[in-house]
Amino acid sequence: MSLLPPAYREGGLLTWRYLLPLVWLNLIWLALSWTLVLAGPATLASYALIATTMREDRDPDLRLFPALLRQNLWPGLLWFLTVAVFAFLMYSNLVFWRRVSGNFGDAVVSLLALYLSWLFVALQPYLLEALSVQRLSYGRAWQAASLALIRTPLSAHLYVLIPVLVVLLAFFFRTFGLVILVSIALTFAAVQVRPITEQPEPAEPGHSSGADGPVDSAEQPRRP
Repeated sequence: MSLLPPAYREGGLLTWRYLLPLVWLNLIWLALSWTLVLAGPATLASYALIATTMREDRDPDLRLFPALLRQNLWPGLLWFLTVAVFAFLMYSNLVFWRRVSGNFGDAVVSLLALYLSWLFVALQPYLLEALSVQRLSYGRAWQAASLALIRTPLSAHLYVLIPVLVVLLAFFFRTFGLVILVSIALTFAAVQVRPITEQPEPAEPGHSSGADGPVDSAEQPRRP
């Protein structure tokens, strides 16, 4: 039995199955995110494509991406604005309180900022799901994400290790990070919310679903 959390195993499985589409999706995300304005919509559109196709064990169609981008334009802008405001508040408060507090206060403020940042990242898979797949309003999406985090606190907090690892790999291997790492983080986020839906294999032709197998026409009783 594996010691890894289920989301880790399934995220690795999806990455292995759909590595090439994830590379292309990551490059599309990168090209759009250079504008900054489209970084949020591109993130939501990428997540939606992964969640509605790869997580359902279906090959993704990248031609759907423009429609998903338009669909997630305003939710993506709001999401990106929220991330930017949160990062600014964390940074400014950390700088301010570290100047006015002593060593003990410095440690407390740093730990509080670290945990709030960890909690914010832990919410993101559920928030992305609510915005881009469930298509909830922004307020209801935050409510749904918060409730999901409360229901699965341990696995949600463990998910944060994936973005942390992605940031570290991107720092040390910058080319590798540009090619695949954002898509991988979104893939793990999708299976953190819901596991893979395995599609049944198609039945072989010439076989009936009956328990006794197909009945030959010569063996069927004749009508009187």
